[in-house]
Amino acid sequence: MNKISSICFGCEPLGGTDWGNVDIKAIEDAVNTALDLGLNFFDTAGVYGLGLSEKRLSRILGKRRHDVVIATKGGLRWDQSESKRKVILKDSSPESIRGDVESSLKRLKLDILPIFYVHWPDSNTKIEDTFFELLKLKNEGKIKSIGCSNFSAKQLDIASNVCKIEYVQLPVNILDGPPNKNISEICTNKKIKIIAYNVLLNGLLTGKFDQNSSFPKNDRRSRLSIFKGSTFLDALKKVDKLKIEAENVNNSLAHYSIDWVLKQENIISVVIGIKSTDQIIDNWSVKSNLI
Repeated sequence: MNKISSICFGCEPLGGTDWGNVDIKAIEDAVNTALDLGLNFFDTAGVYGLGLSEKRLSRILGKRRHDVVIATKGGLRWDQSESKRKVILKDSSPESIRGDVESSLKRLKLDILPIFYVHWPDSNTKIEDTFFELLKLKNEGKIKSIGCSNFSAKQLDIASNVCKIEYVQLPVNILDGPPNKNISEICTNKKIKIIAYNVLLNGLLTGKFDQNSSFPKNDRRSRLSIFKGSTFLDALKKVDKLKIEAENVNNSLAHYSIDWVLKQENIISVVIGIKSTDQIIDNWSVKSNLI
C-alpha cells in the first residue's frame, strides 16, 4: 500500500447530507487542490449520502482513483421507505458485509478496496463471523486492508484474533483526551495504525462558534447535545482556554487541535471533513508529511 498522508480528506460532506447546505462543485475543486498538494488519502463510507459520496468521489478522481488510498466503510444498511430521513441499521452479517464490499467496489469503480472498515459493531452478529467473511473477501482480492471503526477494545481484540486488522478508526480530539488506553495497547502490540476522526469536534475546535451560533435542521449539529444549552456554553469556555494555549505557541486553534491529535501514540492520520478549497489548503499546512 502507498504511504498515506497524515491529513485525510473526509468525504462525508460529499454525500450532500447532514452538514447543512453543501456545494458539491466546491468540494470537487477541493479534491483537485488536495491532489495537487500531495494529499493521497480519502475517507468515505457507503452510508454517506446513501452511496452518493462514493459515486461522486470516484467521478471526481477519475483514473486517479487508482493512484490514491481510498478508505470506505460498510456494515450499515438503510430502509427503502419514502420517508425524508432513512432509518440506518447496523448489519455486519456475512451476507450484508459481502454485499457492502461489492457495492462499494461498483460505486468507487475499483477492483480492490484499499481499506475497508466495519463502520460500527453489530451486536446481532458474532464478530468472528463478520471478520471471517472479510478475510475471505481479502483472500479473493477484493480488499487490501481490513479495519475496524468505533470498536471497543474487547471487540477489537476479538476481531484481531480472526484476521490481521491494519487500521482502527475512532474519534479523538483534544477536549476528550487521548485514545482509550486499552485500545492503544492492542494497537501497539499488534501493530495496528489509528486513523482519528472528529478531531475538530464537529467544527467546535475551529473556534468559529459562539453562544449565538445556531444550526439548520439539515445540519447534524442541530441534533448533537454538545451544541445545546449549558453543555454548549461549557464547551465554549473550554474552547476559549484552548485558544489561549494555541495563541501562546503562535498557532490557530484548529491547527493546534490537529497537531495535538497527530502527536498521540499510534495515530498516523486525521480525517478532516472538507467542503472548500480554502479548508484543504489551511488544514494541509498543519502537517503534510507522508507516513
